[in-house]
Amino acid sequence: MTIRVQLTHARDALAALAAAVTTAKGGHPLTPVTVMVPTNAAGVMARRALGRAGGVAAIGMVTPYRLAELLAGPGLHDAGRRPVSTPALDLAIKRVLTDDPGAFGDVAQHASTVAALRDLHRELRRAGPAALQQLAGASRRGREAARVSAGVTARLAGTWYDEGDLLRGAIDRLVAAPVAGLEQVVVFLPHATAGLELELLRAIGAAGDTTVVLAHTGVAELDLEMLEFAHRLGAAVTGPADSPPRPHRPETYSVTDADDEVRHAVRLAVQHARAGVAFARMAILWPSDRPYARLVEHHLDAAGLPWNGRPGTLATERVVPRFLLDLLDVDRRGLRRSDLFDLLADVPTRGEQGQVVRLATWERIAREAGVNRPGQWAGRLARFAAAERARAERSDDGAASRRWAAAADAADELAAFVAALERDLGDAAAVRTWREWADWSTRQIEWRLGNRLLGRLDEAERLAHEHTTRVLDRLRHLDTVGRPVRRSEFREVFAAEFDVAPGRLGRIGDGITVGSLTGAIGLDSDLVIVLGGVDGLLPPAPDADPLVGDLDRQAAQLPTSRARARRAHRNFLAVLDTATSVVVGVPRGDLRSATERPPSRWLAAHLPDAVEHQINSHHAGLLATEFPAADHEHRLRDRLAAAHRGAGLLSDRCAGDPVAVRALAMRAARRRSILTEFDGDLSSRSIEHFTGPVSPSRLEAWAKCPHGYFMRYLLGVQPIDDRDDELALSPLERGNVVHVTLDRFHREVIVGHLPQPGPGGWGPVHEQHLLAIFDEVADDFERTGRTGRAAHWQLDRRSVRADLVEWFRRDGDTVAARGAEVVSSELRFGRDGSVTLPLPDGRRLAVHGSIDRIDRQADGALVVMDHKSGADSAFGKISAADPTEGATKFQLPTYAAAALAHFGGSDGPLAVHAEYDFFARGGYHRHGYTFDDAVWAQVSADLGHLVAGIEAGLFPATPDAPGWHAYVGCHYCEPDGLGTAERFAEWQLKQADPRLAQQFAGHDAS
Repeated sequence: MTIRVQLTHARDALAALAAAVTTAKGGHPLTPVTVMVPTNAAGVMARRALGRAGGVAAIGMVTPYRLAELLAGPGLHDAGRRPVSTPALDLAIKRVLTDDPGAFGDVAQHASTVAALRDLHRELRRAGPAALQQLAGASRRGREAARVSAGVTARLAGTWYDEGDLLRGAIDRLVAAPVAGLEQVVVFLPHATAGLELELLRAIGAAGDTTVVLAHTGVAELDLEMLEFAHRLGAAVTGPADSPPRPHRPETYSVTDADDEVRHAVRLAVQHARAGVAFARMAILWPSDRPYARLVEHHLDAAGLPWNGRPGTLATERVVPRFLLDLLDVDRRGLRRSDLFDLLADVPTRGEQGQVVRLATWERIAREAGVNRPGQWAGRLARFAAAERARAERSDDGAASRRWAAAADAADELAAFVAALERDLGDAAAVRTWREWADWSTRQIEWRLGNRLLGRLDEAERLAHEHTTRVLDRLRHLDTVGRPVRRSEFREVFAAEFDVAPGRLGRIGDGITVGSLTGAIGLDSDLVIVLGGVDGLLPPAPDADPLVGDLDRQAAQLPTSRARARRAHRNFLAVLDTATSVVVGVPRGDLRSATERPPSRWLAAHLPDAVEHQINSHHAGLLATEFPAADHEHRLRDRLAAAHRGAGLLSDRCAGDPVAVRALAMRAARRRSILTEFDGDLSSRSIEHFTGPVSPSRLEAWAKCPHGYFMRYLLGVQPIDDRDDELALSPLERGNVVHVTLDRFHREVIVGHLPQPGPGGWGPVHEQHLLAIFDEVADDFERTGRTGRAAHWQLDRRSVRADLVEWFRRDGDTVAARGAEVVSSELRFGRDGSVTLPLPDGRRLAVHGSIDRIDRQADGALVVMDHKSGADSAFGKISAADPTEGATKFQLPTYAAAALAHFGGSDGPLAVHAEYDFFARGGYHRHGYTFDDAVWAQVSADLGHLVAGIEAGLFPATPDAPGWHAYVGCHYCEPDGLGTAERFAEWQLKQADPRLAQQFAGHDAS
């Protein structure tokens, strides 16, 4: 029996394979021949090539490990051993390190240490016992790594088997006796292997006639490596002496960055397909998964082109594994609102009754109920539901009542869901066996995702689901090597299994083959597009072993850090020699890191005569493309081509594209110096603005920012109040604490439970009662999660209490001076249209609201008060001469009108004084004025000015000037909270519109 090595050129490798198979058959087509291939993909391509060459009868294609599995697997199974899984291997490594961490010390249990030892152990097992001994004698670091590997092997022996056991078993079987079917073997394009793989090839050669087909590269270093491999096999080498010219002239294209490089690659694929090249005869290869794997997947899918190979989307990003990983980790900080809704937002999850959860409704309710952290769900949702049902029962508005009742029911649903989820999750510190955790995970997937979702998964999602099931099946067997674990430990091992998850989608021959250049051995394609032709990517960076250096690896005959680069180099040369057409992309820069990149040194060395194409920009590449790859590229290329010809106005050239026409109209309108429909002019639309009573805050919203008014009151869009972001008591809740406390206190005075203030104002009994009410209100706000973090709340509570006491004492002095008594607190008015304000044209505008407090003085005059818990800096200009501060504030006039409507009688008009009273420390002031005919006339004129602007349909954005602000002034002008520079520049431009000059004279853009 002999081993013959046939050295051939890469372009002739398939022909050499066919010739070797024909020779092995000896003129008998049905003589069995085994062809050993480096990868399954190479085997499929070789089989198809043999079919095109004349037939594949009685030919078996196997990889070395598949052959070893066929030879040794049954015996290992009969011995009661199972194939080792990544979790079993990791657990064995951890146990060895726990018993004796050695030089690994404090990092012994770190995930990266375990992963590095796992990878090295697998290499050593494939290399054989001699490699383990050589590594142990190479250095102290090598000795420690070898010790761990030997310990892992000892722990797993007898129960598990790995690739090393398979290879050793196959070799022993071949040495013991001939194996049927291996009399004639052809080894096609093997890697330059060593260790047990090399021994397996020797054993095969000793058992039958074996021909090894090796590819000649023309690069001395690479060819010497192959010749050394043949020498280790003990075979004579025959092959060509000269390298024939390539069948094509390679091309390169230089583009701006990787994104545009992939776009151009897809266009080239379409271009060649239109020329008659089948997609199945094309390949797109890259030297690095990042960023190319994801980009290629995205752009091929966008173009609707079929493909097979390595996807850019990770298996853990698919629905089922992503859901399980998130579920296992959802309460890592306790079950917080943000973490729960991150989980529910990711996939359509079912509730306790089998229905898909109402995510948006539940999330809004959890916010309003003040749920932020664990321990708050049941109590706060129950209080929220009770409050909403009470509102529904008190309300005379049927629609509102139904809304509140529905919100209460949804809160109960959410509380039940959370309670069931917490029961399922159990104590995070609880331990279960691996089988129990795997069964629990299976139940959660089936129940919470449901058969309806799982049955509609596409191919990629289905494969991820199937892989999840296989991983859970493997984890069930870890009880033999591992102790019971916590949920977090189970999740860590489950995630580690997905690090080595199969990443291939589609079938070879079904569409364009995509994948890594290092895995492209045996590729048979007419068009090959190689991406990333720049230094740093081609050749790829060395893979440095964090445990042992290259000298140690050489001593153990393990691949060094340059092995990956050599394999990519060999495959790159094979691609150049075999494909009918080769195109290499060269991205000039990396926009992700803002760096420039020089072309790969391999291009100058191996493509000196390449046809070079320079693509200056994305637009230039699109213009030069004969046939774009996607619909949006067709549209954009047509627009660019028309613009390049310069024919007519741009809008005319886009007449057939309504999307482009509207986009161009919007862009042009926003650049004009007048208000347009795209930036706030709705004068051409018929809008009924005042179909019912309006609040003063709504009127003031238009005065502050018409765009914000439009968004909130006409479109119903409101900023999200995320209480989880509040570290301290917010200004809004500070005001609410004050208002609720004073309202409860004043009501007790009004009904007679407390006496009215006397000549000395409020007495000690009043203050004592006020503080008791404050404590109750503060406790209630704390329970409902409206007070921020506990540490801040302790300070804020004392601050609010001090402000309230100081204001109360000063208010007592004021009441005593006026001889006043409290007659109303939180008076709600106007929903029935009974309160109106006059307009200059004779109409009356119905208003509604709530007055914080109304006093009656000794002379019968009414005093209307609006409590303000903040500073008075924004209200200092208000006076009888300017009662609305330039038509921007209408609370006091509205409240004055309501007080007159409520307390007026037949004895003649009452005098009304309205004022703001402020609680801020150091600023206990009252600003107000008394209403007379002149004040009412000014209010009417100011209100008419504001109503005219609203009814005119003018809603421009009027942002604050750019600069640092402690808070966001208008969430509609600055939705991202990152500044107003762009929006402010637009507002400056629009103020040239004379209509805005009339309505917004007070908005100074300078």
